[in-house]
Amino acid sequence: MKIHRVVQMLGLTQESGRLASDMYDLNDKEYYSKAEGKYIPISHMDFQHLVRAFVKQNDEDIRNDTQEGKIVDVIKAKDHIINGLRSQVETLSSKVKDQDRGRVLRIRELNEKIEKLKAIIEEKDELIDKWFKEEHRWRKAYANDCYTQGWRYVFSEIPNDTDGQEFVDTMKKYLNKESYKIRVKGQHLKKELYGQGRAYHGANMEDSTHMRVYIDKKKGDE
Repeated sequence: MKIHRVVQMLGLTQESGRLASDMYDLNDKEYYSKAEGKYIPISHMDFQHLVRAFVKQNDEDIRNDTQEGKIVDVIKAKDHIINGLRSQVETLSSKVKDQDRGRVLRIRELNEKIEKLKAIIEEKDELIDKWFKEEHRWRKAYANDCYTQGWRYVFSEIPNDTDGQEFVDTMKKYLNKESYKIRVKGQHLKKELYGQGRAYHGANMEDSTHMRVYIDKKKGDE
């Protein structure tokens, strides 16, 4: 039975003899029939066909609603994951910033210590350089005072006889004995004593033909 016949029959059951007015406009509403491959007015649809079409459409709506629900759930799950990841990233970022801040402070402290050490080293270098110069100056002064260019004796080739002995005695007489002292040693072994080992440790005055005179500065409590 076609829908427009059903509408007419149901209208007769009403006190007014009619259904709602839009039920009589179904001839202007179309439905695409896959079986016929074209659009047909709903009023010309068979009642059973209309019911099946309604059930099919309802199933599709339910399926679509279910899929939309799944999509919504997926979106919510994704948002939850994203929010969790964002929270983790923010936490890690905060930790990294704290670590970086700690590293910066540590590096700053180390740089300050390095600068202090550099200043101390520079100061020590200046002191060492000053001490080195002072040491060099005193060594040079000591060398100039203690070392003599050439031979250390003052007089040599003094004949070991009466005149030579008188000359040595005169020097001893007028010497500044508070500051200096005189040492007299033999020089040139007598020829008749050659080969006897008499000059192995230096010739004695009695075995020498000449004399050498050394004048030394007195040191300390000499």
